[in-house]
Amino acid sequence: MMDWIVETRGLTKVYRTDGVATPALRGVDLAVRPGEFVAVMGPSGCGKSTLLYLLGLLDTPSEGRVLLAGVETRGLSDGGRTRLRRDHIGYVFQRFNLLPTVSAEENVALALKLRGRRVGGAAREMLAAVGLDDKRRRRPNALSVGEQQRVAIARALVTRPSLLLADEPTGNLDTGASDRVMDLVGRLHRETGQTIVLITHNNQVAQRAERLVRMRDGRLLAD
Repeated sequence: MMDWIVETRGLTKVYRTDGVATPALRGVDLAVRPGEFVAVMGPSGCGKSTLLYLLGLLDTPSEGRVLLAGVETRGLSDGGRTRLRRDHIGYVFQRFNLLPTVSAEENVALALKLRGRRVGGAAREMLAAVGLDDKRRRRPNALSVGEQQRVAIARALVTRPSLLLADEPTGNLDTGASDRVMDLVGRLHRETGQTIVLITHNNQVAQRAERLVRMRDGRLLAD
């Protein structure tokens, strides 16, 4: 087993608008072991989302390195990054990003189809795992926001990714729905050993993780 599923070294990101440089990350070193559940916590604008996008190969750093599943990503072509992301990463977004015109089961199955994998009963099985087998034929607008987030989690996990990245997954939920979603995330982690990196500004959500990493002004704070 590899020591780290994802690792960053000196990770720096600077955005430039009209010639003005705005640093978002300032030399971040982070390593996550297979099977870990890590929460990254900090105020809005501290660089949490930028870090998650770089971990997920959705953006490229200005400086520094990202190693995913032992692969050095610096210098990879767009196609190489896409393949690595497809093979190893699942995403859960705050806004769910579900297709409104198809059922919950079809939304989950789409993740398999996009990767050229056989669907079979995998989508239904994953919806059952998140407690939504009885609602698998409903479209997103017929589900509560908490149920929509559970569909999004099922979609992210159905491909059995090495790493699950969750971007403020409870940000649009009320307290009850947030608790149910985090109960689910915690259960899936315990039962499957899924590696999870979750970003949040909510201390109660962050406390569900095994390890808490705090950020401020683009830097990781010392423990």
